[in-house]
Amino acid sequence: MPDETKKYEQSDYIFKARSAAEDCLEIAKIHHHEAKQLFDNASRAEAEGRLEEAKLLTDLAVAREATAAEFESTARGESSDPIVAEILDWQEDLKEGYVPYKPTFVTGDEAAPEQLIEELKQPKPGPIARAVAWVGGLIAK
Repeated sequence: MPDETKKYEQSDYIFKARSAAEDCLEIAKIHHHEAKQLFDNASRAEAEGRLEEAKLLTDLAVAREATAAEFESTARGESSDPIVAEILDWQEDLKEGYVPYKPTFVTGDEAAPEQLIEELKQPKPGPIARAVAWVGGLIAK
């Protein structure tokens, strides 16, 4: 038993205490690196005559740079976390077009709606299922 307690006392992992600002700066650094790669690839694509690809890569690089700038301003305390802001914006868009689910309940006193009857119908057998049934009928005779 004493060996087991020692095993749990020593951790194999070391966690560095980092601030949220340091995390945001690290994410911004990654976005800057990706943007640089995208700009380089856009330059190569433009030199090789692939103009549509170059435009797409440039647009992606500009978007990465903008995201990096958002993370840097968050690290400086000038704005809120861009990921949280994006999620909240997405939720607002979702709320605008939300249609609540209204299940249809059927009691024994009333007739079932036509849509429910259609959903509960057995599908018609396909040509293979009909051929197998026909061959099965011949074998059974």
